[in-house]
Amino acid sequence: MKKLSALIAIILLALLWHSVRVNPETVRTVKGSASFYDRNGILFHVRLSPKSEWQIPIPLNDMGKWLPVVAVNAEDGRFYRHMGIDVLSLMRAILQDITRGEIVSGASTITSQLIRMKVSETEGRKRTFSTKVREFIMAVKIERFMNKDEILECYLNTAPFGGNIRGVEAASLIYFGKKASQISPGEACMLIGMLKGPALFRPDKYPLKALKRRNEIISLMERKKVFDTNTAKRARLEELPRRKFRLPSRAYHFTELVLSRNPEHKERFDTTLDLEIQTKLEGLVRGTLEGVPENMTYSAGITDTVTGSLIAWLGNARFSYGDNWVDCGISARSPGSTLKPFAYLLGVEQGIISPQGMIQDTPYSFLGRAPRNFDLMYRGKVSIRTALAESLNVPAVRVMRRAGSERLLTLLREFGFHHITNTSEHYGDALILGGCEVTLLEELEAYTALSNGGVHRKLKVLSEDNQVPDIIASESGCWIIGDILRRGNFALKTGTSYGFRDAWACAWNKDYAVGVWCGNEAGNSWDGLIGAQVSAPLAEEIMIRILKAAGMPQRPENVKRRKVCEISGLPPVALCPSTKTEWYIEGVTHTTPCGLHGAKAVTAEEVSGFRILSPVDGAKYYSALYDGLCRIPLKAEGYTGKVAWYVDGEYIGMSVKGNVMHCDIHEGEHLISASDEKGHTSRVKIELYTPAKSLSNTNLF
Repeated sequence: MKKLSALIAIILLALLWHSVRVNPETVRTVKGSASFYDRNGILFHVRLSPKSEWQIPIPLNDMGKWLPVVAVNAEDGRFYRHMGIDVLSLMRAILQDITRGEIVSGASTITSQLIRMKVSETEGRKRTFSTKVREFIMAVKIERFMNKDEILECYLNTAPFGGNIRGVEAASLIYFGKKASQISPGEACMLIGMLKGPALFRPDKYPLKALKRRNEIISLMERKKVFDTNTAKRARLEELPRRKFRLPSRAYHFTELVLSRNPEHKERFDTTLDLEIQTKLEGLVRGTLEGVPENMTYSAGITDTVTGSLIAWLGNARFSYGDNWVDCGISARSPGSTLKPFAYLLGVEQGIISPQGMIQDTPYSFLGRAPRNFDLMYRGKVSIRTALAESLNVPAVRVMRRAGSERLLTLLREFGFHHITNTSEHYGDALILGGCEVTLLEELEAYTALSNGGVHRKLKVLSEDNQVPDIIASESGCWIIGDILRRGNFALKTGTSYGFRDAWACAWNKDYAVGVWCGNEAGNSWDGLIGAQVSAPLAEEIMIRILKAAGMPQRPENVKRRKVCEISGLPPVALCPSTKTEWYIEGVTHTTPCGLHGAKAVTAEEVSGFRILSPVDGAKYYSALYDGLCRIPLKAEGYTGKVAWYVDGEYIGMSVKGNVMHCDIHEGEHLISASDEKGHTSRVKIELYTPAKSLSNTNLF
């Protein structure tokens, strides 16, 4: 009978053994808090785990000298010698339970405790004898898949330490304000002592119980020769923590950027942020807030231009938990004049403009559609360098038209301005004057590429990101734009949106790019929102005080000096009265000689190109009610002698320099063309509507 009972017991045990399964990945996986580390390995932000707990998994080697050894000696002395269950401890526990008639010892090992936390508690199993047996079987099985150090690491990363705190790293940071690798022998004993009753031995709630339990662990370590006498004595003299520390929650909007690009849950994010630079940026920007109204705020960012890494980001200087959550740096807004350098870059790369080349800053159209400068003044003939440095509007439009608005649109998108989604016809001349929308993050990406000689990368926020570089502009063209906008050791461009709603400044040197925006989250205006006044000083301060600006990129070999006529800005001829030097791109910049002083002189306007100024190509006109007729002004620029005008191929008259010709246009589509005495031609298409016909299709009559 005994043999039969033993056989049945063996069979049942075998069936139980085969019926209990354990998934090693379930045990290994730790879905802890999302923890963010800067590029130097400093923890700067922690989020609650999916279970609303503070849990920061770390490798066993990062747990320091004391925690692992105290844990093993206090919780499972034969951990490195048993197979998942400690048979000797199990037999002793059974004997104690039988002798006393109650359960006084569970004989749990670190492995079986890990199984309980990772499997039984997750499945909601009650603490019964059958659950205990199941855990022992799983403990034995899991040791076939995981070595002892892996098991100990998972255990210490999962163990509870009171409230919603799990794992030794989170516990060390919350109770002692330092990493697990930095805690002392006494602190290690306090934490490991809490494992017997995490809620019962919390030092912030039950300091006397926590102290007693800690000292018991210290004495145990002394008996086991883990601590020598002096170490144990010093450990007993250590004070318990009187308060809990907050886990770091720095750079909120930067962490939101990281999470938006990595929606799947991760425990560790090794980012590109530089916490030291971030701290300085926050202090400098928030100090600047004193100079703007309370309803205005700043966004600012800094990139490492060589790697394309975002190393500091302040989405909203007035951010606070519970209020002002908006990251203004990712909101699309009018860029003002900050896109102008890219139009000039396109012109430089095509060879049609050079820094000392001349361009007209004069009214460029009629009927209220002419672009005007910020100061409402025109300067006449100016150099390209002056036009860009002073951010003149009319020259920028002229450059864009000559370089090609469609080409510019493509270039802007390649530089990272992804919010510019409409056609060039939709934007018209307003494209280069701020009549589109961009974000500060896009501005940073574009100016980072400009600083890096036209090598574009999507901005990195994780150190592991390997962004494939894309060469979208020439190094020489980017260098010349930087030279024009240079202010000492760095270059700077400002922008102000229409209606004083946004103030921008972008600065860069060979190492860093800086972007600053000032405005209101809702887009409200303020007459003080001028880029040169509220954003540029801050960008300059960031460059000088934080980044210690170290100079501009090295000049490319094909960018060289040449002499040009001081009046025309073109390569001089013998009759040019004076010359000056300028940068040019060898083999790219046009070499047309000065026509103002040569034997076969042509006008400066001819050099800049013959074209019709009015009417504007694609313009739509409306006649008086029922009239069907409109008087249109005709004007051209860049011509020699007289200009002959044609409407739909029919000659209508001749204009001379300084005079504006008018013609009566009837309803419909028309082709306006003109030619000068040199044979240069230009043409535009316009359309005339009669309001009465539009009104007749409504219910007004």
